[in-house]
Amino acid sequence: MGGLAGHMNHLYDNRELTFSKMKEIFESAATGKLEVSEKTDGQNLFISYSVKDGKAKAARNKGNIKSGGMDAAQLAKKFSNRGGLTEAFTESFDAFERLVKSLPIETQVSIFGQDANIFYNSEIMDYRSANVINYDKKSLVIHREGHAMFNRKTAAIEDVDVS
Repeated sequence: MGGLAGHMNHLYDNRELTFSKMKEIFESAATGKLEVSEKTDGQNLFISYSVKDGKAKAARNKGNIKSGGMDAAQLAKKFSNRGGLTEAFTESFDAFERLVKSLPIETQVSIFGQDANIFYNSEIMDYRSANVINYDKKSLVIHREGHAMFNRKTAAIEDVDVS
């Protein structure tokens, strides 16, 4: 993933994984008993929404979360003059903001907190900003895990289960 999320391990990245555990994982996958997600290869971006400010917020590092996240103008400035990457980030972030604004305020608060309290680990795939895999359409995917909450009382970034 990169960015704030860090690297998402493959099975071969885990040097502690035994052969018997790997066999168990493959058997579970082969029999449909393993819940999986496709490992995407886009650009990582943590996203949230501040109901208080009426703006989407983004984070690429811990400092961004601790400062409350970047709004659309700050995100565009951070990634300006980077061609397809600039367009991928700004367009997907704009689409995300428009979608969230269309939700009832009570729903916005329940998902993000009052002031961008919860940041969702997401991936932006865009043919204009290819990584290793070349995608043929634009997508913003929110991962199942790896989300973060900024605790303003302790100034700590904490993992949060949003399932």
